[in-house]
Amino acid sequence: MRRTIILLLLVCLAISACKQEDEGGGAGAVDSVTLAITPGVLVAAGKDLPYQHPLWWNGPHNTEPTLLWTVSSGALPPGIALSGSMGDGLLSGTPSAVGSYSFEITLSFGTFTHRQNFSLAVLANAPLQITTSILPFAVGGSPYNRNLYATGGSGTGYTWHVIVAALPPGLTLDGKHAALNWGAFSFAGNLDQSLGGGRLSEVSGMVASRSQPGVFWVHDDSGAGPEFYAIDAQGNVLQHYAVTATAVDWEDIAIGPGPGGTDCIFIGDFGDNALNRTNCCLLRIVEPTVPSTPGAPINVGHDEFWFTYPGGSQNCETLFIEPVSGTPYLVEKTAAAPRVHKFTMPLDTAWTSANPVTLTSVSATGTFDGTLTGGDVSACGRRVILRGYGSAREYGRPAGFVFDDVFAQPGTAVTVPGGQQYEAICYSADGTRLFTCTELAAQATAPIHVAQAPLDTGATTISGTPTTLGNYTFTVQVRDSAGNTAQRQFMIVVR
Repeated sequence: MRRTIILLLLVCLAISACKQEDEGGGAGAVDSVTLAITPGVLVAAGKDLPYQHPLWWNGPHNTEPTLLWTVSSGALPPGIALSGSMGDGLLSGTPSAVGSYSFEITLSFGTFTHRQNFSLAVLANAPLQITTSILPFAVGGSPYNRNLYATGGSGTGYTWHVIVAALPPGLTLDGKHAALNWGAFSFAGNLDQSLGGGRLSEVSGMVASRSQPGVFWVHDDSGAGPEFYAIDAQGNVLQHYAVTATAVDWEDIAIGPGPGGTDCIFIGDFGDNALNRTNCCLLRIVEPTVPSTPGAPINVGHDEFWFTYPGGSQNCETLFIEPVSGTPYLVEKTAAAPRVHKFTMPLDTAWTSANPVTLTSVSATGTFDGTLTGGDVSACGRRVILRGYGSAREYGRPAGFVFDDVFAQPGTAVTVPGGQQYEAICYSADGTRLFTCTELAAQATAPIHVAQAPLDTGATTISGTPTTLGNYTFTVQVRDSAGNTAQRQFMIVVR
């Protein structure tokens, strides 16, 4: 008899539970059992560094309830706040005091609540870390857009790459892929003229080292021979280098990956104002390590890649290297719409003066200023800057587009210094500053100017429309301007 009563009670409880589930919205209902916050452990923050740490509710995700995120006891670090949007929470801000802070977060949905204790350490020197730990599932054929966040490190600004495996087809990892709102340029210093012999009086190209913080590479336009120089941001010479090569008309310098991914310097000997050169040359030099104290000129080896243009001679003064594939791009100097060309890959030293390769034309239907004299690409490969004597324009590569699509964009005008013969412009290694310099020409000095972009908040996005169902595991690496790196493995389920 007792067993029968127990069985009847169990049946009644089951019926009641089913009824409660139906009244609560079916299988997608959220209750106090399914509510939880993940991750349970927070990545440490750095004092005076932007911090963004996502929080997720852990439960059935076939609905997107509006959850309420609150700090119910304790206190967040000064400068940090908690916000919530749909099912996601976010700790964000810039902590202002070192210490360890304990607090309780309450996650509420209707009459159901979940409370969870956390501790967040604020360090004086926080290591570079990716704070995002998980990514929600994606739906095949539907738009997907989720942020990844990083904090810490000793540099400013970040670049992001997928270094192991690949994202789901249709999704891309996006750095800064839009033109930035650059601030006004300010004076940084004058190019050092103490070497004499006309050296550094006609600087025509400038590029930032990506592995040696504070180092910039420059060269002269003509008159001083096949030489280039390491300088700092104020124009002081750090080292003088010599190349056993010709220097008909060196017009721009760039940096990018060479064999094995090694950083290399590329110099374009392709100036041709008279349009009478039958072929031109691209030089490649493994980037030297700059000594701590300047010394006598250092001789360095190089490779040469000779080329011609489709359709005959052209005058180019702009060179940059796409940072992933290492493909060199050249942009024409003309008052009309410029032509853009690129090398076929891989580069081949069999392309000699007697056997030059013909470059490939790139469609350029965007908006361009006239008489372009220099340019650069950001280390993330998402932005390109082109400048003329008195103007400049920045182009962003739209998310999910190939690099060549940069040249179909209208671009955004950047107000740059003028009044002298400015022929060089480049990004800083982290992409947060623009540097431009001028030839000495008839002036007493050759100034360098710098502009600052808005501060990097340490975020990137994974976005697009996934096309193929499945489970995709991949590793993302973040790098700061000081060369520190951090990585984390993620998985996205496309269903």
